[in-house]
Amino acid sequence: MKAVVFDWDLTLWNSWDLHVWLMQRTADTLGLPRPGLAAIAREFSRPFRQHLVWFFGKDEQTLVDIYVGLYHDAVSQMAHLYPEIEEMLRALKADGYRLAVFSDKRASFGISELDQTGIGQFLDYTLFLADGRPYKPDPLGLREVMEALDVTGDETLYVGDGSQDVECAYRAGAKSGAALWGTVDREKVLACQPHYSWERATQILATLGVPAC
Repeated sequence: MKAVVFDWDLTLWNSWDLHVWLMQRTADTLGLPRPGLAAIAREFSRPFRQHLVWFFGKDEQTLVDIYVGLYHDAVSQMAHLYPEIEEMLRALKADGYRLAVFSDKRASFGISELDQTGIGQFLDYTLFLADGRPYKPDPLGLREVMEALDVTGDETLYVGDGSQDVECAYRAGAKSGAALWGTVDREKVLACQPHYSWERATQILATLGVPAC
């Protein structure tokens, strides 16, 4: 293994409490019942705009405007890295691994969130969502990342919290790892039979034989 590629939301970046809060405040703004935690988790794998429309109706741009307006006021207070993420990335980088982020989050949000964390120093490549790229589990984006890192599928581990991440890794010919510390549907992601799964981020180091820094 030469490269480890990470999903962003619910893998490195804990945005779950923020997302639930934003969904409930969006409902309040629209005068609709607040969606429950279980329902939000069940539908979380939908692309963002489809996720909003599924809960709140068909006026997509209005929904996005409300959610994003609330997001900008709250993101710096309510979202953060999961425990052990910086420690894990630092150790992988010190051991010579090429590191990247590959996410379906829109680049305008993902890049600013990444800048907020300070972990960009450990990353060799980042790929957030841009117009025209298909969503996971389509492997196109992950293959682009592997090409940028100059690694093959057999040399790549893709770590994510969702079933779509596991399937994406398989379809790209990469090894898959389930970030159980962040997933909102543990049974579903494990049912996809990832090559590896971990309860804590630093357990990745033991799997790869990397000493902690």
